[in-house]
Amino acid sequence: MSAGAMVEMLLWLGVVVAFILVCAWAYRRLSGGMMHTVGAIKVRSVISVGNRERIALIEVGDKQLLVGVCPTQINTLHVFDEPVLLPQGDAGTGAFASKLQSLLNKDANS
Repeated sequence: MSAGAMVEMLLWLGVVVAFILVCAWAYRRLSGGMMHTVGAIKVRSVISVGNRERIALIEVGDKQLLVGVCPTQINTLHVFDEPVLLPQGDAGTGAFASKLQSLLNKDANS
């Protein structure tokens, strides 16, 4: 095998690997990372609160749970008696953030 053929093969290998990495990045970017449904558990909204920490609103059956997610553990922060986000609604991160802030303010004032 000549040196020119080897260089050409390595260049095409690099192109294929780069294409796979770009596709993986685009999929993660467009799907919102954790925003997906697995069986009866639905991730309704996620807010990043640090480099690797997030707060997520999870729906299981008719309950909605607020959980803190970090690389080493997941903690339940609150279980809502009434839905914060309606199951059909795509309220978005802004509505969730404002609702969370109003609930935190209400608890602080109590």
